[in-house]
Amino acid sequence: MSDRLISVIVPFYNLEKYVKTCLESILGQSYDNLEIIAIDDGSSDKTAELLAEYEKNDKRLVLVRQANAGAGAASNRGIDLARGEYLTFADNDDWIEPTMYERLLAALEGNKADMAVCNFNLVYPDRRDTCYSNMRTEADDVYDDVYGYFCRHCACAKPNNYTWTRLYKSKIVKDSGVRFENFRLGADTLFNFKLLPYMKRAAFINEGLYNYVQRRDSSVFTAARAESLASVYADGFEALANYYSAGGFNEFLSVLPIHAFTRLRSVFFYSRLAGMGDDEIEADIKEGFAGRMIGGYLTGAVG
Repeated sequence: MSDRLISVIVPFYNLEKYVKTCLESILGQSYDNLEIIAIDDGSSDKTAELLAEYEKNDKRLVLVRQANAGAGAASNRGIDLARGEYLTFADNDDWIEPTMYERLLAALEGNKADMAVCNFNLVYPDRRDTCYSNMRTEADDVYDDVYGYFCRHCACAKPNNYTWTRLYKSKIVKDSGVRFENFRLGADTLFNFKLLPYMKRAAFINEGLYNYVQRRDSSVFTAARAESLASVYADGFEALANYYSAGGFNEFLSVLPIHAFTRLRSVFFYSRLAGMGDDEIEADIKEGFAGRMIGGYLTGAVG
């Protein structure tokens, strides 16, 4: 087995009741050569206190404290601090299966890939939907271009756009200059699509090794109930289109329809869970995407 160091970046903010489950699932991994960068993003509850106890008891955990700046800024600080040859992320209210990092590392190195991706589970209070992304395949797979991976695993029922399902080569991420933008929602998707030009080969494990907890008080549910979710996601879509255009990545503009699908799908998925009707959602989409400069073109309302 490889002995390469994996850096695990976990931003924490005011979710003290989830700290134990999240951290112990990482600390208890079958692959233990880990550097866990736990970033307390200005929590006002007992999160920082709990993290300090874990740091005291396990030298693999590095606690970083900062004034509240958002999950994106916390993740970026983690990238800058990461010493591992490989890096990955986790959300502070989720948990992972015991062999996740061992399996991802074996898939990445065994296939000479730039990143390895696993499937995930949606965890509700009363059930767990397993292997939710791309039910069209039952096998592990390798893609000689990451574009092919995105075409297959993002244009599907529950797109696998997340940073926490991935193990990346640190050098590629650091050298690319791609960092998280300060978006409250959709930052993972934007980060991964911006990395697309730099990633040449991907390995995929068709098993749910990451457990994504669905909380009614999470930011995405709160946004769906309180504001224009379409407008929030349109911000990320606009940023990606302009990033490709400004960077000369014209060959990747063809992924924009896939990205648009993932954003529209998320608007419908979370808005319906928040109790909105389809007429309300459609009106939200028209308003959210209207009047934006995307790739140099002014968009109008969808009619």
